[in-house]
Amino acid sequence: MKAVEKRMAKQALVGFVVAVLGFFGYVKIFTEGIERLPAEVCSGAADREIAEEVLPSTMTASQRGERGAAYSNSRGTVFFCHVKTHGEDSILSGEVRVNDVSVAKWREGHSGGDEKPREVEAEGIVAMTTSDGVSVYVSCTRPDQEGQKPLQAYALIADTRTIGDTRVSGAELQQHVADFAYQILRHTYKVEKCKEGQVFPAGLPRFE
Repeated sequence: MKAVEKRMAKQALVGFVVAVLGFFGYVKIFTEGIERLPAEVCSGAADREIAEEVLPSTMTASQRGERGAAYSNSRGTVFFCHVKTHGEDSILSGEVRVNDVSVAKWREGHSGGDEKPREVEAEGIVAMTTSDGVSVYVSCTRPDQEGQKPLQAYALIADTRTIGDTRVSGAELQQHVADFAYQILRHTYKVEKCKEGQVFPAGLPRFE
C-alpha cells in the first residue's frame, strides 16, 4: 500500500508541476503579443516599450505606421501610427499633421476644456495634455513650403491618445502618451526634411 501511495503522490506532484509549467508556458506564449512586435514600431518611429507600459497583456497585437499625404502644402496628415491589442481592443494611436498655426493659437485650441492643460517645453518643442491625450508642437517648414509666407506659422503637430483599457492611468498614462507623441513627431520631422534644423533632445521633460 505504501508503495502505491508513494507512486500516486509522485504522480500527483508531477501532474502539479506539469500544470504549473503549462500555465506559465501559456502566459509566455499567448499573452505577450506586444512583446513580439518589433523593438521599434511604426516603421521605426517609436519604441515598443512605450506600448508595453500602456497596453494590457494580450494574446496577439499588431502595429502599423504609414506616411500619408497632406491635402495641401500647409495642412493635412503626413504620418500615422497605432499599436493595437487584439481581443481587448486597446489601442495606442497617433498622427502627425502639417499645419499653418502659431504656437499661441495651438495652445488656445486646447484651452477650452474642464481641466487645465499641463504643459512642458524642451528647446522649442512644446507638449500639452488635451481632453483625450497629448499634443506636441514644433515649427517646421518643409521643402515645398520654402519661399511661401504662412498665414501664421508652419508646424508639425503630433496628437496621440489611447482607446480602451490601459495598464496605467492619470499622470503616468499622460506621460507615456506624451513620449509616444514626441517620438513619432521626431521621426516625421526627419522624414519631412524640415528646414529649421530643430535639435531634438533625448526626450521631453516630465509633467509636473
